[in-house]
Amino acid sequence: MTIQLSTRTKVLIILGLLTALAFLTGRLLNLEALRLITKPLPVVVMAFYLLLLPDKNRFQWLVIGGLLFGAVGDILLEYAPETFLFGLIAFLIGHLLYIAAFTSDCRRPAWGIAIFVYLFGIVMYSFLEMGDMGEMALPVLIYLLVITTMVWRAFARFHAPGIPETSAKAAIIGALLFLVSDSLLAITLFVYALPLASFIVIITYWLGQLGITLAAKMT
Repeated sequence: MTIQLSTRTKVLIILGLLTALAFLTGRLLNLEALRLITKPLPVVVMAFYLLLLPDKNRFQWLVIGGLLFGAVGDILLEYAPETFLFGLIAFLIGHLLYIAAFTSDCRRPAWGIAIFVYLFGIVMYSFLEMGDMGEMALPVLIYLLVITTMVWRAFARFHAPGIPETSAKAAIIGALLFLVSDSLLAITLFVYALPLASFIVIITYWLGQLGITLAAKMT
């Protein structure tokens, strides 16, 4: 099957890839200004892609909001250690918007998935407690609760009546990659540094946001 992309979409894809590459270059060469300027741009491009869609529905508007809060979080996390907590709050709001999006077209409980996902959250938090979270312990706990809820609600849409399967699958992949990214970041910050963690974290994060963006496009 051949996928036809509009010129506008091709331009946005190229722009997103170029800004992502610029950020990775800035990180590799330790160019602070380049990192700060380019880090939020791939996600801003994703939000712009959805903004250009005609007749946007509630799901799409909520995802746009989540992407923009993610872009703000990108800046705050990159700017300085003192703004890390504010970045965490921005991402938490973004996840709440994603939860609202995933429940806007599907309210089924899917309790089996919920139990499995929250068990992962318990295990992850217990592992993080082996490190030194200090005053970040409560914010991390709240954030972990919210992101696992986001993953649960993404899974709940799969095979739900009226939900396009492509949208459900994209949301699941995006949510899982987001969880992987944040889990690796937390381990690196509070337990021990993983090799190449900073590059893996940002790439899985971008792919996670892309998955959620595509899920919105397909609704």
